[in-house]
Amino acid sequence: MFRRPTLLALLLGPLLWGSNALAAPGTVTVRPGDTLYGISKRSGVSVARLRALNGLKGSTIQPGQKLRLSGAAPATKAVVPKPPAARSPSVQSIPARPVTAHYTVRPGDTLGRIAARAGVSVAALRAANGLSGSLIKPGQRLRVPPRGTVAVAARPPAPARPRTEVRVVYGYVRAGPRDTLASLARKYHTTAAGLARLNHMNVRARPYVGQRVLVPRRVPVPIPPAPRSQPVSVKRFAPLGIPVRVLRVDLRHRNVLVAPVLPRAGLSAGARVGTLARTSGARAVVNGSYFHPRSYVPAGDLVMQGRLLAWGRIPAALAITPDNRATITTSTTPLLGRPLEASWRGMETVIATGPRILSSGRVVTRYGNVFRDPALFGRAARSAVGLGSSRDLVFVTTHARLTTTEMGKVMARLGVRDALLLDGGSSAGLAWNGKAVLDSVRKVAYGIGVFTDYTGRRYAR
Repeated sequence: MFRRPTLLALLLGPLLWGSNALAAPGTVTVRPGDTLYGISKRSGVSVARLRALNGLKGSTIQPGQKLRLSGAAPATKAVVPKPPAARSPSVQSIPARPVTAHYTVRPGDTLGRIAARAGVSVAALRAANGLSGSLIKPGQRLRVPPRGTVAVAARPPAPARPRTEVRVVYGYVRAGPRDTLASLARKYHTTAAGLARLNHMNVRARPYVGQRVLVPRRVPVPIPPAPRSQPVSVKRFAPLGIPVRVLRVDLRHRNVLVAPVLPRAGLSAGARVGTLARTSGARAVVNGSYFHPRSYVPAGDLVMQGRLLAWGRIPAALAITPDNRATITTSTTPLLGRPLEASWRGMETVIATGPRILSSGRVVTRYGNVFRDPALFGRAARSAVGLGSSRDLVFVTTHARLTTTEMGKVMARLGVRDALLLDGGSSAGLAWNGKAVLDSVRKVAYGIGVFTDYTGRRYAR
């Protein structure tokens, strides 16, 4: 039965419901400025009840929205809260942050577990901390990138450049009692026919005991660095006001060969430097070391293509390997007429000369007992050979009359670190492109040639 409202209800209704007095019973229409808290105060229904009746999760309401004030709350799907992940007592909780966080490693931690807790990839964790592996230790402080960070896979590092290479280098061995061409061929990875051609032998012949047999060897050598300049150059300088011709050789070039240049008739004939340049085809030629004035026999050891052509008592030498590494070697051991064979092992070119006029950039003024000739120390035209490094070879020739000490100072001014005198006086000479630049006045026993396009065999003693 419908009950008519009393006069009191008609009077108080507008005060209780305000502008919502005309709304349907049990509802209220939200007006601008209304809040859930204000409607709760006016209606006497708690905020929590209002949320439950209207399926609200928060306190946000909008003008025109109708809210239930009574009745049963709408049925909702029960939400079973997800149990928290099992937390290891040794792993700290790492909050998700938009910026990089930090984490201190505890005993039992691994990079994978920390990355999983932080929500990042192991690669991202490595990248943030500059780690190349997965090794961490307790107490270590790690930078943790924002959650969800995945490091881009780094490009694999380029393979390391090999430091050595294998080259075929030829050398002589002495045949033993049981050696045959076939057995030597097996030992040196070639064929009997190849050895026979190499040594101008019949393939059926058997080498006699002690016979020197040329064989190929596969030798690991350092890979030369990149060239720094042209293979060879000749320039005119005036260090300390002295006019000189400077021949520079960059031994980093593979096809550069520095070797003795002999007269066509051999060591016993002699020839001027300009003649040696024309007959040898070398790009440049400098006079060699000392020799007997009548027999032209060299006064010091001379190795050419790995073969010892002459030996003497000079204890210092320029020595060059088949892969173009040069050194200046000095020995204080008396030679007693015997060559320093052990010192030259593995060398392709050896030119014994001296005295040493520069050592580690310092001028040398005291010389060995071998150098006793007074004419050696007087003023004369000079030639010298020096090294700026094992790959930078320098020859200097001048017809200005200098002492040995002055020549040492000239070499030092040109940036040479170690230097030896070559023969001087009337023997001093230099040729370039087949023509003499400063020709020797007399014949010399041999010259030192620089070849720039050599592709033939390389030899080692």
